[in-house]
Amino acid sequence: MMNFEELDNTTREFMLKEFQKEESGGSPYRSRDLTTIGRNEFPKLMEKAIKEGNEITLEQDLSNPEFWKSSHTAYRNGKSYEVTVNPRDSASKVALTEFNTWYVRGLAKRLMEEGVEYCEVYRAESAWQPRSQCQDHDGKQFKVIDIHNGHRATYWPAPNPNAFSVPVGPNCHHTIRRVKT
Repeated sequence: MMNFEELDNTTREFMLKEFQKEESGGSPYRSRDLTTIGRNEFPKLMEKAIKEGNEITLEQDLSNPEFWKSSHTAYRNGKSYEVTVNPRDSASKVALTEFNTWYVRGLAKRLMEEGVEYCEVYRAESAWQPRSQCQDHDGKQFKVIDIHNGHRATYWPAPNPNAFSVPVGPNCHHTIRRVKT
């Protein structure tokens, strides 16, 4: 379970407002592996997790096999191939990534409104195989506005692998906190 240091009612309110803003913006992010049923259920389940849960409760709610496609097309070196989708693994990955994404976005917005200029990126849970991009951020301070503006910047709405974003992508176990004084 991730250690979200400021997951309180105030942060949850900011998370919810930011989530609802993206949802009403016309092109909200959805995992490519979700079925139509999963795409329709996702916003309700995400809101529920933001209001009263965490990445674990969201994973449980997303574990319904009807929410997940059986496969998707992936590309490597310009060639396409089919990848089998494991509903349990997909639910886990999406739950961790999405809950963390909205925690970061909500906390960044809260910190900006409180006049906080810098935050620190930290590992909120150990990772089986840490990414180098994640490790590059670990323990470093960044402007809160840059964290807020980097929302999904590496992969949505268009892929930009050179963009700055926390989390950096799926299964990233890094999040943000206030700079400790």
